[in-house]
Amino acid sequence: MAGTFASVVVGLFGLVLGADFLVRGAVRIAQRLGVSSLVIGLTLVGFGTSIPETATAIHAVLAGAPGVAVGNIVGANIANCLLIVGLAAAIAPVAVPEALIRREGSALTVATLLFVAWGTSFPLGRASGGVMLILLALYIWMTFSQESTPDDRDEETTTADLAREEGWRFAFWRWTGAWPMATALILAGGGVLLIVYSGGAFVDGAVELAYFLGVSNSAIGLSVVAIGTTAPEMVTSVVAALRGRPGLAIGNAIGSCFYNLLGIGGLIGLISPVPIPEGVARFDFPVLVAATLLVLVLASTGRRIARVEGVALIACYAVYLFAIFR
Repeated sequence: MAGTFASVVVGLFGLVLGADFLVRGAVRIAQRLGVSSLVIGLTLVGFGTSIPETATAIHAVLAGAPGVAVGNIVGANIANCLLIVGLAAAIAPVAVPEALIRREGSALTVATLLFVAWGTSFPLGRASGGVMLILLALYIWMTFSQESTPDDRDEETTTADLAREEGWRFAFWRWTGAWPMATALILAGGGVLLIVYSGGAFVDGAVELAYFLGVSNSAIGLSVVAIGTTAPEMVTSVVAALRGRPGLAIGNAIGSCFYNLLGIGGLIGLISPVPIPEGVARFDFPVLVAATLLVLVLASTGRRIARVEGVALIACYAVYLFAIFR
């Protein structure tokens, strides 16, 4: 049993550290290419912090535990909407740009409903996986094409900006800030390798933990794996709120949720047909839709999520976890 916990802890640590390296390298590459910070936040930061979920889901499918893979996608999005946005709002009210709700909010709603409708009717197979990846590529293209303005440092911030403001990381970022493009590529590539290796260890430990506790792979994927793999998003959003940039929290959450549904869902579908567990389709899919719509509705009322609403989101997530293991 000690080995199982060690595998989970070491795998989680590697996932978080690898994601940090990857995002640092990706942000540096984007800055060198002159990409705006809004695009970085919605794509590289949102997608980059979802790399642990990607590695975990792929390893779960290859290991013959599709329940962990599907549970990870659904559970990570529920955690993004209720726990991560809730924590950020509880620390400081989250201001939400109108354009973010109109464009990214609408896209996320459509992606969520599509994923739920498709997963309820058919297994996630190669056809659905291909369509999801095409839709993701279209979303990225639209984001880049619509954001052609120069970098606005007053409106947006990136993971790199947050890293500068964290005390123990300041010297490290100042040192890496002068790195050339080649070094940034090495940093990003090293992050990917660390994530891939750590994802295998984390999934193996999580599956063994599920057997030990006598619960389903889906339940572990929806809770332990989902919370663990959303650690990078949680760190980014909480630090953003503490540093007076709470608006990044919901932008990061939306970008991550969108990639989880279409990117990870598409990838695992291409690898092997993945049946949706009956319990997930019956209970967790409706919770996913409700959590997504709840956050977007709260964000659209007054274009902010207040502290009391953040606390309410966290309470909803606590109730959801209780319902999983009841």
